[in-house]
Amino acid sequence: MSRAASPEISAALNARLHRPLLALHAALEVEPLWRAVRGVMQAAFAPHRVTLFLGHLGMGEARVVLTDPPIDHPEEWYTARGKLNPFSPFIAAHRGVKFYRFSDVLPPRAEWTRGEFYRRFAEPEGWDKGVSALYWSRREVTAMFSLYRAPHQPEFSDAELATLHHLYPFVGTAITRVQRLHTERLARRGLEEFNKNIPVGLVFLDWELRVEFANPEAHRLCAIWNFGPQAARTYNARDTFAVPPALLAACRALREGVLARNPKQPTSQPGDVAHVEPATASGLRAQITVLNNPASALAQPRFIVVLDSRPVPSAQPAAVSAEKLNQLRDLTPREREIALLVCEGHSNAELARRLSKSVLTIKTQLNSVFRKLSVKSRAQMMALLR
Repeated sequence: MSRAASPEISAALNARLHRPLLALHAALEVEPLWRAVRGVMQAAFAPHRVTLFLGHLGMGEARVVLTDPPIDHPEEWYTARGKLNPFSPFIAAHRGVKFYRFSDVLPPRAEWTRGEFYRRFAEPEGWDKGVSALYWSRREVTAMFSLYRAPHQPEFSDAELATLHHLYPFVGTAITRVQRLHTERLARRGLEEFNKNIPVGLVFLDWELRVEFANPEAHRLCAIWNFGPQAARTYNARDTFAVPPALLAACRALREGVLARNPKQPTSQPGDVAHVEPATASGLRAQITVLNNPASALAQPRFIVVLDSRPVPSAQPAAVSAEKLNQLRDLTPREREIALLVCEGHSNAELARRLSKSVLTIKTQLNSVFRKLSVKSRAQMMALLR
């Protein structure tokens, strides 16, 4: 850390900052980030209070506020505080400003300490002076932190502001890293929610063939693959979920193919796909694809397993099967399961027992199925789907 020190940072201060900055560089989540920011600021400035603001939407108040010393009921406190915050108009009028001392924004001390914001918030929090650092994306705030000092403490000096300028990019890099991880997590969550309701089984496996994601349809189809169609209905598909051994064996074979190639060419090849069917004539099939991208060369490849079932042969033309598939796609995985069980002749009581639900819940879900399929009775639904 000493090699990163600027001429303005003394040897003593650089020594105090060594461990807090290491923690800052290692932070991957909000809580470790907050502890590291607090440690850096306490080592550099010894303020009365440190507050980190994260999760802004546009120019609105932060959705996450972390402060030390802690405040009771912080959500209610900062909601009320934000309505009187004297710095918000200044920030809105000075888009892109990176730093400001409170004394450059507030009125003279005598006037400031008589105001409502000081009496209701600043005084109870124990400060009367401070400085803020802001981070921006175009013209919107993405994060900020504030350092506060008590009445008996001195104003932030020009030398301290120079130190703050030095530390600013370190903190900003850590905040951006955590924000990007949260953004990627939200995007993944959105894809998971979307994939939950599609009528195709999806399983994502990591390089060690550990399951990273499996949707409800994958639970159901893997149960059929592992236990057979009849026995699978006696199990809770989620609780007994396991990737069939034949699929894991195919993944291992694909992995060996990847390992045999030049590691400096981390791109998917035509041979990075496997098609697998169970030994039993259950109509199931699976396609396994290696996810290997040069843009993600630092990440180990993944395996995407897509499970599907062939339409049951019938005398009807293929167009009818396609129409039937489209109708089933409008249903949730649980609704599809109920519809197929009804078509096999099971009563509501039998469905409730098999699916560990109340009869009332089964009736409610069945009514939803009727509505989505535009039918009025079990008989009409059975005629439509058979």
